[in-house]
Amino acid sequence: MKTKIISVALLAVLSSMAVGCQKETLVEPQGSVAEVGTVRTVLYTIDGEEHRATLYGDEEWKTFIDNVIELSGQGHEINIVDENAAANGIATKETQTYTTTNKDAAATWTAEKVDNGYHVTVVHNTTSGEYTCIATK
Repeated sequence: MKTKIISVALLAVLSSMAVGCQKETLVEPQGSVAEVGTVRTVLYTIDGEEHRATLYGDEEWKTFIDNVIELSGQGHEINIVDENAAANGIATKETQTYTTTNKDAAATWTAEKVDNGYHVTVVHNTTSGEYTCIATK
């Protein structure tokens, strides 16, 4: 009887050791990774007062452009240049002017020109309701 108990106890110990030596399957935590996309460092002035902003992704860029167009609609003169795009562009002394009464069209045109390395000035004429956007490269 004593040998049966020792055998069963020894079998139990060896079984638990065998289970303890099994390789574990590790489950890696699935963290969410947000894609930032384009990072822009924008130098801008509001009525001659210089500011700098770092914008992460297209959503922040769109919000920024909408905000500065809104400021121009309140009578402020806005100048915008993307430092990265301007550094990669070739200076040509080219000037383009765009005039519209549509705020969204002014925002779209301004964003496109700044992305292409232009220095853009936006002024809103409160009398006529026109946004005048001037892009210089």
